[in-house]
Amino acid sequence: MTGTKAQPTHKRVRVGEYDVDIRTYGSGADQMVLVHGLGASGRYFSRLVDELAKDSTVHTLEMPGFGSASTPHHGLDMAGFAQISCDALRAAGIGPTQWVGHSMGCQVVTEMALCAPDLVTSVVLMGPTTNSGERHAVPQGLRLAQDCLREPPVINWILLTDYLRAGPRWYLRTMPKMVRHRLEERIGRVQAPVTLVRGARDPIVPARWLRELAAARPGAVAVELPGQPHVCMYTEPAQTAALLREAARRQ
Repeated sequence: MTGTKAQPTHKRVRVGEYDVDIRTYGSGADQMVLVHGLGASGRYFSRLVDELAKDSTVHTLEMPGFGSASTPHHGLDMAGFAQISCDALRAAGIGPTQWVGHSMGCQVVTEMALCAPDLVTSVVLMGPTTNSGERHAVPQGLRLAQDCLREPPVINWILLTDYLRAGPRWYLRTMPKMVRHRLEERIGRVQAPVTLVRGARDPIVPARWLRELAAARPGAVAVELPGQPHVCMYTEPAQTAALLREAARRQ
């Protein structure tokens, strides 16, 4: 079952030439925005959304060129994705709220927190890329392949179909910008409380990289989920939801 049980409302926000698709689940007082990784969509957040929407309002944000959002003519770097995402959230009247990124979404969320600190209450970075010891497309591709062997088949299917929907041109256009981004140089400037999360079996995000990020952002809380791969919010949604709620209380 890949679809979320909670039924969303869908809003497409136009920012210049770029489209951002926002789906909203639940109606609780606490709000969270979930931002996907490279090539992915809001679909792999489905199990986490089901947990969070029981008592919170959850927004999944699909960036230009990914998920159901149309592919633009001009490429974007991490700061570009962040600016457009912040503009879309502001236009949709969402915030201030917690922002949660996964994989490349962590880089975007970090830039968002620097771009619009008034819209964010806390930041959670799950499986943050790109680790400083492997900043090249080849090792990143090998790590992704390694992680596929540790993910449940349903996640590999979701991601494969999302990659195909995004298309190789947009994926390959974005990947070098993801790899070149220096998260460790940016995270220390984030004013909101920061929580760092990795699955203990995540080959893309080694433990030393999480320690490096925690050292770069004094006060950041680092958490490791035992036995979990890169897409830990799908394989362990209840524990991930509890982490997000705990992070929200640290505002």
